[in-house]
Amino acid sequence: MIEEDMHHRLEMLRDAFFRENAKLNLSAFRTPEACWTGNILDSIAALELLHNLHPPTPSSETSSTPQPPSHSITQSPIPIPSPGGGRGREMEWQPKRNPSLHGSVLSHAREMRKNPTEAERKLWDALRFDRLDTRFRRQHPIENMIIDFYCHDAKLGIEVDGPIHDARLDFDEDREIRLWEDHGIQIIRFPNEEVLHDLPRVIAKIKELIQSPPPPGEGPGVGEMNEKMGEGKEMENEIKKGGLGGEVELLKILDLGTGGGFPLLPLAICLPQYTFTGMDSVQKKIAAVQRIIDAMKIPNASLVCGRSEELAREGAHREQYDVVLVRGLAALNVLLELAAPFVKVGGHILCWKSLNIDRELNDSLLARAELSCQMEKPHEYNLGGTWGRRQILVFRKRAKTSDKFPREVGEPKKNPLL
Repeated sequence: MIEEDMHHRLEMLRDAFFRENAKLNLSAFRTPEACWTGNILDSIAALELLHNLHPPTPSSETSSTPQPPSHSITQSPIPIPSPGGGRGREMEWQPKRNPSLHGSVLSHAREMRKNPTEAERKLWDALRFDRLDTRFRRQHPIENMIIDFYCHDAKLGIEVDGPIHDARLDFDEDREIRLWEDHGIQIIRFPNEEVLHDLPRVIAKIKELIQSPPPPGEGPGVGEMNEKMGEGKEMENEIKKGGLGGEVELLKILDLGTGGGFPLLPLAICLPQYTFTGMDSVQKKIAAVQRIIDAMKIPNASLVCGRSEELAREGAHREQYDVVLVRGLAALNVLLELAAPFVKVGGHILCWKSLNIDRELNDSLLARAELSCQMEKPHEYNLGGTWGRRQILVFRKRAKTSDKFPREVGEPKKNPLL
């Protein structure tokens, strides 16, 4: 089953997407249930694949000799959505746990420090440098949670909330109870507007709590948790050395034709240790997805607007990605021509497809040969109900893409490689 915190984040994504979908035609799925299954669960079907992929090694980048598959893919069930898209019955699938879990939390916290909201920046200016005669830390990780601002001496956590929190009151309450019962940490919340327009009152409340902290709760102390989580350099170095279950290998992933943000956003939420880029030629869609990213604070997702045939010839994108995700409806020979130029040698292309595509696979033989894309074992999954079984095709790029690909804008679709 998916962890509760992640489940809530994905539900929040669904709700944020629906607000944007009401303004623009981003998706044909018009009900929460259809969006949950057809967009979110279909996107995270790739989680196990991405957990098992690794960045290309130097040898794979210089050799065109066929290599054995770099991962083992097995058929995997997919979570069954809760009725109405809510909590309800727990999901029946959990991806393999990433050995770099601690590293992913640290990485996410570090990115959040780099990209604060206006209210967070204003409050941090008032708290930093021990201005309240006590030390505060910002974006402080505790287990798999991150507190906006934390004072260890007072066991006080401060959260600065935007409008998105109005839809997650139960989740926030559960989180506060867990922090109090397990770590003795009291949480106080301030809306963005209060911080921005009445900062003196906010600071007065914080000072009052610092001067009269609550009695310590039971469970492991935060200092002990810091030793385990390792906010400092010592822990980061240990992670890089592989001391927590292996070396952290960070994938750079492109979602080609991201549209309304799928599979980009669900995967970026579930895999905060990886860097994701969404690419689409429609500016309105890019703007809508950017609003979702901003509202949900997804620091590891960025966007690029432009035609893939043109962007694939730019040095910033050509053969710069470890994995390219393609969930579009075009034929496979078209998708491969558009995707292959973005992938590093030794990297992978993942294509979402239905099961019965024998003719499409046969039509893609020339494209696979021209683009040096070796097909590996597909990943089958089951969305349940009327959605049924589907697959993600996996291609490994064996050699550099010829300069003649991709062809001019529109040409791959108009005259596909056959």
